Amino acid sequence: MMHSFELKTVIAARAGKVFAAITEPRYVTQWDYCRWAQNDCRLGGKVRKRDEEGRLFEAEIILFEPPFRYGVIAPVLVDPEDEDEGRFPVRFEFGIESHENQSVLILTAQGFPREELAARERNSWGGYFLEKLKKTAEHN
Repeated sequence: MMHSFELKTVIAARAGKVFAAITEPRYVTQWDYCRWAQNDCRLGGKVRKRDEEGRLFEAEIILFEPPFRYGVIAPVLVDPEDEDEGRFPVRFEFGIESHENQSVLILTAQGFPREELAARERNSWGGYFLEKLKKTAEHN
């Protein structure tokens, strides 16, 4: 059985700014662990990121409907401390609901082989990435 999670956060920015914060490399490097990012910004395109240790991550864009929906299949490390443990594919989808001058960002992630891996990623997104992404969208 595969495991998943869903998180929601309210962002004081229009949908277009939230979508830009999620997809545009100049903003992604402000909230993600990556020091470098590239995004083809099209269905079937690639997203490439290099983390602070120099590891390359490449994801496939499976959903690209600006400014409301974006999705990728991305590799997630089994053990962030030991790359030799391997990676597994996760489907990350970002949905953006627009409400006047604010948006609700809904992140769903599916494909975790074990509950503890889903919980680890949910905690990272819920406790770190979404807060930084929110600040990036609100201040750019």
